[in-house]
Amino acid sequence: MFDHPAKVCMTYFRHFSFAIEMAWYLGLGCVKSLVHAFYPDIFVTSTTDTVNFIQLRLSQIGCRSVGNDQ
Repeated sequence: MFDHPAKVCMTYFRHFSFAIEMAWYLGLGCVKSLVHAFYPDIFVTSTTDTVNFIQLRLSQIGCRSVGNDQ
């Protein structure tokens, strides 16, 4: 039905749940970044933390993961 999940070594449902997880953390990071824009002393490292966390999670999933765990 969909080609992309298989191309990244995931089932449809694993890909779905991972995409939802990423949407959550990206949304949260967006809100923190907006708050930081108005109040620079709040969430000082939140954007960097969000980017680093997402890079870590991307390295742990699908074809990129050690052992290709799904």
